[in-house]
Amino acid sequence: MKNILIIHHGIGVGGGLIALLGLIDELKLKNNVKVFCVFDSEAVTYIKNTGVDVFLPYSINYKKYYSLFLHSEASYFNVASSIRMVKNLVTFFLNKYYFAQRELERLNFEYDIVYLNSTFISDWSRAAKNLNKKVIIHIREPLAKGLFGFRKNIIKRNVSKYCDWIIAISKDNSKRIGLLEKTTVIYDPIVSKNRADDKEILLQPQFIYFLYLGGSQRIKGFEQFVKSLPYLNENIKIFFLGGNHNYLESRLDKLFAIFDPFYWKVNSLENELIRSQRIINVGMVDDVFSYYNNCRGVISPFSKPHAALPILEAFFKSKPVIVSNIEGMNEIVNHTNGIFFNNKHPKKLADAINYMSIMSDFEYSEMCCNAKKTFQKLMQKNLSVQVIINKF
Repeated sequence: MKNILIIHHGIGVGGGLIALLGLIDELKLKNNVKVFCVFDSEAVTYIKNTGVDVFLPYSINYKKYYSLFLHSEASYFNVASSIRMVKNLVTFFLNKYYFAQRELERLNFEYDIVYLNSTFISDWSRAAKNLNKKVIIHIREPLAKGLFGFRKNIIKRNVSKYCDWIIAISKDNSKRIGLLEKTTVIYDPIVSKNRADDKEILLQPQFIYFLYLGGSQRIKGFEQFVKSLPYLNENIKIFFLGGNHNYLESRLDKLFAIFDPFYWKVNSLENELIRSQRIINVGMVDDVFSYYNNCRGVISPFSKPHAALPILEAFFKSKPVIVSNIEGMNEIVNHTNGIFFNNKHPKKLADAINYMSIMSDFEYSEMCCNAKKTFQKLMQKNLSVQVIINKF
């Protein structure tokens, strides 16, 4: 049995947290697992519900000043992000060389392994290594190349120097970090616990239902999704799951938001969504599998490269997908289990949705079967994270 301290960075309830809950359930079967949450948020409640203890930072630094050093291909560069980058870089190095070790030393837990649940918290790896711990980092985000490679090299150097092993959630992510000699690709687990699939959903026979997850986040393709709605056939309805975009986490966020072009259009887009006759606005829910069961296909129009957990969940439920042709998406999606559309072309997205809605029963049934087969093949080759843990 290993004593494992998982460090989690997230503040929202999304794919990263859901995957972490599955990871915790897997690891706690054979290990003593506790979680350190960098930020106190609603994610803490979800993690506690798995039955593990959760630590929160002692220093006020993490509540008032600390920011994640984000450098992902799944983000947008603008004036706001460039201003943030300076602050984030400062707090990154302060944490790396001072605060992180103080936090880890004060924990009332004798642990063997520190498991970093994100690329964005590589600044914790030095402190863990200084305390003679084995360090595993989970590369959940597609590391950006950048214009000059400065930020990428900072993160890559930390991972290379202080991390004993890397787990990447996709082949694309593993190639981006570029340390293949100590990297294992493990696709995220399907977490069905507390996400019941037996909820009764009222469907009207004259409509064909699709599912979109991700709320109004920009990288999820929210803008092109909304712009596609006027082109959809009138017999199409879409379950819209997820929350609204939130810029107002702190006073500094409010200030930076005015430099973000998406800030000035997101409210208008959300209003367009609400007015659309094609949308059933479900919001934030846990029982998402009930909606998978009752849809014809899953719409995942990411506007930036990212490994999307909803695609794996769709395949698990034998549902085909509609995805943008972004880099890395063809790793698991092909023309037999889904439909690609040209990224940044809302009309093409609508055409893909319309086409799936009018497929013949035979063609649709074949696509559903292939979705399930793809999932089964991926899982047959998929290693357990426990296999990596056993190395240490």
